[in-house]
Amino acid sequence: MRIPQRSRTVLQLVATLALIVGLVAGCTGVEPTPGSTTGTTPSTTSPFDPTTTAPPEPSGPLLAYRAADELGLVDGTNVITTAPGTFAASNDLMATEDGRFVFARTTDNLLATIDVANQKADTRPVPVGPVLGTADGSKVVWWEQPNRLMQLDLADPASQPVLQQTVDLPPTAGVPPGEPRLVVARGGTAVIARVEAPPSPFGGPDTLYAVRGPVPPTPLGEADANSPVTVARLSPDGASLAYALYRDTDNGCGTAAVVLSDAAGAQQTFDVAGPGGETGSRVPKLWWPATGPPRLSLATWRCDGPQEYSPLVWQVATDRIEQVTPPTSALQTAEVAPGQRALILPKGGAYTEPTGTLVFEESDRRFTIKDGVDAIAVLPPPP
Repeated sequence: MRIPQRSRTVLQLVATLALIVGLVAGCTGVEPTPGSTTGTTPSTTSPFDPTTTAPPEPSGPLLAYRAADELGLVDGTNVITTAPGTFAASNDLMATEDGRFVFARTTDNLLATIDVANQKADTRPVPVGPVLGTADGSKVVWWEQPNRLMQLDLADPASQPVLQQTVDLPPTAGVPPGEPRLVVARGGTAVIARVEAPPSPFGGPDTLYAVRGPVPPTPLGEADANSPVTVARLSPDGASLAYALYRDTDNGCGTAAVVLSDAAGAQQTFDVAGPGGETGSRVPKLWWPATGPPRLSLATWRCDGPQEYSPLVWQVATDRIEQVTPPTSALQTAEVAPGQRALILPKGGAYTEPTGTLVFEESDRRFTIKDGVDAIAVLPPPP
């Protein structure tokens, strides 16, 4: 049947109007009728919605640092997260033994942390002792007078401090002993110091004890120094101890030594030789890498003048201490990856304060990361 021209025009107009209505409905987000396959679903996202995107995977081992105003994590040359706070320079450890957390005590005795996996910073409202060490996994430990070794598991956000163990040091005869204090804890060992002889004007000498498990503490002998032991490190397995001595003098021109001790108390002492006869020396930092012998920075100065020398990095050898190769001037170093190092460089090149500038070194290039840094630690990449 033939459709008249007028009717065809009307039908074309109706079809055109239907097409326009469909397009308008799609553009305005109007939902189609049930069963329809036309139209679009309106967006439910907003640029102000919270993101659940995980942080990017690190390109390699991470570097942690403690500065006067923050803890930080560095990936390569980029600071990827920080935990703000006020931190005093110290020789405390700053990474848990499983590498999951970075931590430090704030100046008001609280605990600042960074969760390495999600790069989340937090401050735990938990009062802690003046020296922090580590136990297995994600645990940190500290000393609570008169005889309590406390611990906190950072892997549990709801955890509270618990007693790890009670430590009863042996009684002394004669002079009442000083209060015990924690020097360092790592790998299942805690080292406790106590003054048991008439104290010198500089606060020493300390008598040291190794606490490993529930057995009685092992005496490590009296430190051969008239000032307290404050710079110490345990090997990763907790079986060996390295600590620095400082023999103070009235004119501030003391000398340093380094002691290596095993768990049974057998010791080797390495005296430090300065560049001249009238030279003072001190060990600002001592660290024990995951592999290899302990290392230390040695600061020296002239006793009869204002001259101070650049601190040099040494390591403990079998029967001596020796400078590392290549010779390095720094407060602390860390091997981040093959061909890459992190260094804390003292201001002005000489040791005048316990902080410096953190730099990343690759080949002959150095990149500045952060000022006011006093400690660093390398965190292995997650398995």
